[in-house]
Amino acid sequence: MSGREYDLYEDARSLVTGQWLREGERLRGFAATKRGNYQSDIRGHPSAAWKAMTAAGWAAAKLLSPLGLLTGAPYWNAVRRFEGRPPGLVAFGDGKGCEAARLLGTGPHREGVWVLSHDRFGYAAERRAAPGPGHPPGALVRSDTVVLLDKVIEVPSARFAFEGDVEREGAVYLRIRFRDGSGVDLYNR
Repeated sequence: MSGREYDLYEDARSLVTGQWLREGERLRGFAATKRGNYQSDIRGHPSAAWKAMTAAGWAAAKLLSPLGLLTGAPYWNAVRRFEGRPPGLVAFGDGKGCEAARLLGTGPHREGVWVLSHDRFGYAAERRAAPGPGHPPGALVRSDTVVLLDKVIEVPSARFAFEGDVEREGAVYLRIRFRDGSGVDLYNR
């Protein structure tokens, strides 16, 4: 048992290799994210109405928040949302009916890890449990917490093409593309 505290960003590789990868499967890349955040460059997804309501809600929270009044900076922006890191995943495509939008619509709504191997792509959400018997092999133990991964999204490689490295705003991503031309870029540290 490790005495240090659990940190999603520091422990992501251990989680992925211990609980996601199958025997013989090779890891291409992974990106830990808080609450499944991803950037959508999908035209029309989320809808303009949703974006407007979200912006209005955050603007109201900023106005009512003493911290928001003091900072003078927009509360909901990429720096805050992704904690100064490039987005872990950027989805692109044409409309909410595209494969990338449908896939992400099933939703990662918890903290977790986007994973790309040579066999599959997916999202695994973290789940914390109390130490004790009955945890699966590969469970990550930190301090007094056991961290498990729950597979939320899993796409076999037959459904996408791996295109390699692409650059977005100075960061390098691994790109996969679905048959309809939509796809996702996974941040490659």
